[in-house]
Amino acid sequence: MGAAIAFVCGLGIWRAQWCLVETAKGRRLVDAFGSGRALLVWRMILLLGLAFGAALAAGAVNPVSWE
Repeated sequence: MGAAIAFVCGLGIWRAQWCLVETAKGRRLVDAFGSGRALLVWRMILLLGLAFGAALAAGAVNPVSWE
């Protein structure tokens, strides 16, 4: 699961311009922050997701388990 999260976030970073133009959430970010700042905010969010996915895949972060 962690590898999939990291992969999708990496794909989002690679296609950041497309995400900002073609998705509703991306257009909302552009409206709120402007195009230059929205790109930075989008990439920072995805970098956090990429780091979380990598940590999850490496076993440094464990998912919640109900006992």
